This record gives sequence, C-alpha cells and structure tokens, in this order.
Amino acid sequence: MDDRFDRISAYLDGALGAEEAAALEAEAARDPELAAEIEAAGALDGEIGAAFDSLLEAPLPAALMSAVSATTTPGTRMESARPTVAGAAETGADPVEAPQVAEAEPGAPGQQALGGADLALTEAPAVGGIPPGGAAPREDSIPPAFGPANLDRRPIFSASIAAILALLMVGAGAGALMTRAFAPGEELADGHATRGWMDEIADYHRVYARQVAHLVEVPASEQAHIEAWLGKETGVAFKVPELSASGFAFQGARLLVAGGKPVAQLLYTDAGGQVMALCVLAREGEGSEEFTPRSFDGVEMVRWLAPGAAWVAVGEPGMDLEAVAREAALEV
Repeated sequence: MDDRFDRISAYLDGALGAEEAAALEAEAARDPELAAEIEAAGALDGEIGAAFDSLLEAPLPAALMSAVSATTTPGTRMESARPTVAGAAETGADPVEAPQVAEAEPGAPGQQALGGADLALTEAPAVGGIPPGGAAPREDSIPPAFGPANLDRRPIFSASIAAILALLMVGAGAGALMTRAFAPGEELADGHATRGWMDEIADYHRVYARQVAHLVEVPASEQAHIEAWLGKETGVAFKVPELSASGFAFQGARLLVAGGKPVAQLLYTDAGGQVMALCVLAREGEGSEEFTPRSFDGVEMVRWLAPGAAWVAVGEPGMDLEAVAREAALEV
C-alpha cells in the first residue's frame, strides 16, 4: 500500500497490520506534514461522526418517498404471467372456454371406448380408497391449496432502504471531507481547503510578498541576531544562505507559526523586486535528498528535509525554486 491517502485512511480505520502501522507512526514522527495530515484526518472522523450520528435514524425525505410510491407499490413484486386457455386466444377473438372433462366411469380405463362389455378387461381389486378400475370420484379428491402470489413475501421497500440511502449520503459527505484532508491547497466548492503547515506558509507569503516598507521584522543587517534568535525559537540551528548566484538578495527575517510550530521565514528579493522566502521548522528524523515541488493557489514551493528540520522555498510562478532549494540546502 504505497498511496499516501490509502495508508492514512487504513491507519485510521485500523486496517493496517501492526508493522505497517508502526512504520507509518515512525514516518509521521519524522515528517511534520504527514503528522499534520493524520491529525487532520482523525479530527475529521470526529466531525463526520458528530454530523451524521442521527442520520441513519432520520426519516426519508417526503419527496423521495413520493417518488418511490409513484413508481412501485411497496410490498409488491412483478410476477410473470401464467398462460391460460382463455389467454391463449388470438387478439380480438372470443375467449376459448376450458374443455369439460367427463366424470370417470367405473371400469378399466378405455373400456367404454372399446365398445362394450364383451371386450371388458378383468376388473382389478380396489386399492385403498380408489374404486376398482378407475380414479377416485372428483368430490373425494383433495383440492390443491392456492394463495396470493405475494403471500408471506417481505416488502421490497422497507426501512432498510433508508439505512442504505443514509449510508450513501454519509459516504458523499465523508468523501468531500476526506478530499479536504488530503488535497492540500486545493480550493473546494464550499470555499475550504486543507490547513497544513505548508498551506499556512503560503498564506503568509501572499501577505508579506506585497509589503515594501514592512517586508521584514528584523533587517538583513542583523544577520547574526537573526540566526541566534530564530535558531533558538525554532530549535533549528542554521546559517542564512547566500543566494546571490541564483539572483536573490537577503532582506531580513520574520518569526511565523505554522502547523502549531514556530517557523523561521528568511526573505529575499530578486532584481525585479519579486519576493522569495526560505522557511524552516523543526522535525524529527534524518534528512532526504528529495526536492518536492508543491503548488498552493498561485504560490509555488519546493520542500526538502534536513536532519531535524523541514525546509521549503516559497515563491512566485516562473521562479526556479528547485535550483534555489538545492543551493540553499548546501549552506544551511
């Protein structure tokens, strides 16, 4: 099970084996983004439960019941037609009456057709209640028992349909909520989006990238102070990367909070005045050589992992953020 969505979903449902669950927990301990997604999905479970606990017991909408009643009568099944003699007549013709069967006469079967007593066969002795040589009189026969076609059959439409429809509605609501949990930065129809730590950083970038006089909290001239101050606040020791080779000049820094953790935001500008930021927060685990691009509604990012820290380069569409991230990763 390699898909991130499926792994988290199975973990919350208790469907993962002990080893897989332990592996996912260990991975979440090293990756704040994964931990935030699991936490968000768990919170959504509670939200779904609170929203839909009473749905299964709620009556079906009147409009739905009317639509069902208009098409099929509850408790009725469609029976295939049984052909009869009258039913076999051609369209427009008078019904054909059922043939009359004469009463059985005593004697061996076919005796009357043979033409007389001279050819009569030896009469057989009576057996049980049947007279010798013939069937029991019609009035002595036990008639078969018939009943309505739908006798003792349970209704097709019942309260179980309400439960099925309710589960479908719960599934639709849960699907929308789970989409919100695992599609970070994608705006949904109801205007909500996932609130992961990278999405929160994207919000900060939208605000501060428009600032001119108040772009930074502490200017670049106090670089030593920035490194000591933000290193202490975030728990990540780092050096401000020199990115002039990529065309960016360091302007200063701010302290943010994302995913419930303090985040250092190092702000740079290019020759055209566009703002690019490097953000870092503490995490557990080793580093990785992977550089992962992400997009958050017009804000572009590239994330990489260093030992004990998660870094992300944040900028505008068109910026070569992967090159910036790789250059910064060599210095931090």
